[in-house]
Amino acid sequence: MIQKIIPLAIGKYLQTKAIIAPKKATKQAFNLFCTPRKGKASAKHQEFFDTAVEERIHTNDHLIQTYLWKGTGKTILLIHGWESNSYRWKSLILKLKEENYNIIAVDAPAQGNSSGKYLSVPLYTECIKDIIANHQPAIIIGHSLGGMTAIYQQMKHNNPCVQKIIALGPPSELSFFMKSFQQTIGVSDNFMKKIDDYLKKRFGFYSKQFSISEFAKEVKIPGLLILEKRDKLAPYKYSKRIADNWTNCELYTVDGIGHSLQSVAIDEKVINYIKA
Repeated sequence: MIQKIIPLAIGKYLQTKAIIAPKKATKQAFNLFCTPRKGKASAKHQEFFDTAVEERIHTNDHLIQTYLWKGTGKTILLIHGWESNSYRWKSLILKLKEENYNIIAVDAPAQGNSSGKYLSVPLYTECIKDIIANHQPAIIIGHSLGGMTAIYQQMKHNNPCVQKIIALGPPSELSFFMKSFQQTIGVSDNFMKKIDDYLKKRFGFYSKQFSISEFAKEVKIPGLLILEKRDKLAPYKYSKRIADNWTNCELYTVDGIGHSLQSVAIDEKVINYIKA
């Protein structure tokens, strides 16, 4: 009950504030939408990170933490999702190391050991742009928000070094999350319209225009899309449209693993796709 009441109280406060200071209230609401509540690195995570070569890269007013496990094979870039960090890839990294791939993992802004308070796909995209330029990955693997970012950045920048993208459980429609946010904090349609206008002014698009399934139409390289049939965070009926619109995309569907999409079978599928 407390978990439900607090967001509603915040929403009530923001709507009241909007009467007096609409611009400040709108910006505050959007920042709330972009604020991860967890995902910072812990001592347990750091033990694994210590096995890599660590570097913090200054880009887009952030210090982005990267981890490099050197190998002689293709370079693979791993980008995690919302409220997470590079530790989520531990199982896959260990298997990729056995195959001697050159592996680089990135902590998103406001996550892991990277700086910042807020996280969005456009920000994530611009941060990994410099990392892609420096490391020239042949393969990008992204989970959830990281999967969205992998597809969006390729559509936007068309990096010639990238040969394949593997996206695990990427949500498709930003509007779905905006609606969920509205229901969580209990604000009016009019207030959400103000947030959408703020989004347009800041990033150049309304929430309904930010569709990964639409962006996928412009991605020319091959891809593997791994989806969970009963995923509530990345609803299957929307995310499947990504594969429908993505030329040369293989769809791999699982059932009962959950949104994390962490399993031995999935790791094997990913490695086999990289090798193909």
